[in-house]
Amino acid sequence: MNQEIRKIQLKCLEILEIVDKICREENIQYSLCGGSVVGAHLYKKCLPWDDDVDLMMTRKNYNRFIQILQNKLPNGFSAHNYQLTNDFQTLFTKVMNDNTTVVQQDGTVSGVFLDITVYDKIPRDYRFKWDILLWKISQVVTIGKIEGKNIKTRLRNLVLSTILKDKIKYLKFFQQQVEKLGDRSKVYSYAELFGAFCNTKPYEPEIFENYAEIDFEGKKYMIVRDYVKYLETRYDRTDFREPKEKRVAPHYKYVDLSMPYKKYIETIVRI
Repeated sequence: MNQEIRKIQLKCLEILEIVDKICREENIQYSLCGGSVVGAHLYKKCLPWDDDVDLMMTRKNYNRFIQILQNKLPNGFSAHNYQLTNDFQTLFTKVMNDNTTVVQQDGTVSGVFLDITVYDKIPRDYRFKWDILLWKISQVVTIGKIEGKNIKTRLRNLVLSTILKDKIKYLKFFQQQVEKLGDRSKVYSYAELFGAFCNTKPYEPEIFENYAEIDFEGKKYMIVRDYVKYLETRYDRTDFREPKEKRVAPHYKYVDLSMPYKKYIETIVRI
C-alpha cells in the first residue's frame, strides 16, 4: 500500500471514531458508504487505494446529527455544510481535521475530511418533470453544473447559474421541497439527491431501515444490514472488485498532514 495514502486513511479514521462516538451517544444511525462499504466487505479495512472514508444517513438521522454536531466535536475538528459555515456550501456535511491540509484536483483547499451524505425519501413516481427539474437545479446549486456535455445542457447550466446567484436561499428551498415530497409519500424509495454525485437512483427503503455492525479497521462500525443489496444497487453489479486501472486515489494533488489548512491558504494568498 502507498504509505502516503495510508497516512491519509488514518486521519480519516480518527474522524470516523469521533463521529461514531457522537452517534452512539445520541442514538443516531449511520452507515459506512460507497467505497468504505466495499473495503469493509472485501478486506475489513479501507480499500488500499482509497484516500477517504464516507458515511451516509437518512434525512431523519442526518437532521438530528447536524443539530448537535458542532457542540460535540473536539478542538481541532470542524463541520461544514451550507447550514453551518460559508466556506463549503453543500447539502451534505464534511467533518474536517483543521490541522491538516489537502488540495483536491479542482484546487479546493481543506483539511482531511469525512463526507456524510444524506439519503432522502423520494416518491416512486419521482420521474415527473417537476421532480426531475428540481433535481437538475439542485445539481447546479450543489456541484455547479448539470452533468452532460451537449449544447442544450451547457446552455441550461449557464442560465441556471445566472438565475441562482443566492446559493444559500436556493439550497434551503430545494432541501425543503425534497423533504416535503418524501414526507407525503406513502410509497417511496431512498436516493442520494444532494450528495457529491447528485443522482435519483432509487434504493429500496428496507436497505435504510435496518442496521448492523461490521468489522472495519479493527473496530466495529455501523452499516446498513443488507449492505450487499446496497452495493448491488449503487454499482449495478455483483462483483465489487475494481479493475486494476481504477485502483487509484482520485481526490488529492497536494497533502500536508502537519499544516492547518487555513494557514496554508494564508500562505498561498501572501504569495
